[in-house]
Amino acid sequence: MQPATEQEALDLLKKLNIHYRRVDHPAIWTMNDPNTPKGLPEVKNLLLKQKKSDQFYLYLTDRSRVNFKALADQLGIARSRLTFASEDELEDLLGVVSGMVTPLALMHDGKHEVQVLLNRDLHTLPEISAHPNINTATVLMSYGDLLKVLRAMRHEPMVIG
Repeated sequence: MQPATEQEALDLLKKLNIHYRRVDHPAIWTMNDPNTPKGLPEVKNLLLKQKKSDQFYLYLTDRSRVNFKALADQLGIARSRLTFASEDELEDLLGVVSGMVTPLALMHDGKHEVQVLLNRDLHTLPEISAHPNINTATVLMSYGDLLKVLRAMRHEPMVIG
């Protein structure tokens, strides 16, 4: 798969008339990266999979802990079957690497193999932060605009506890 690009992410936002604010910063590779600018909404992006079948993009606030047993129950699968996607799977499905996972990369899921899972607490944030397919910038938008972007990419999210 072709790598996801910043330009295609920004073009998508422009095409959908999404109002966003951009913050440039040094590369951020993890949630605890010292390069993370202060004041940005802190979110986690995880690509999970059910062994050898379904993929799940989980987007949640940093204060939300992932209860994998409860999540597996909500998805109707065994906890033992829910794992993290590999680096190769990340690149194959979304065209990004660890540290660059973002809802904007879901445009690369042309076969709609990834189920989007949004933590219910996301809507309480004043802004949602997402990398524009690179980890040296962050775009900030409203929760409603995030939903608009996901739906434009034909990903109807499931809200989870």
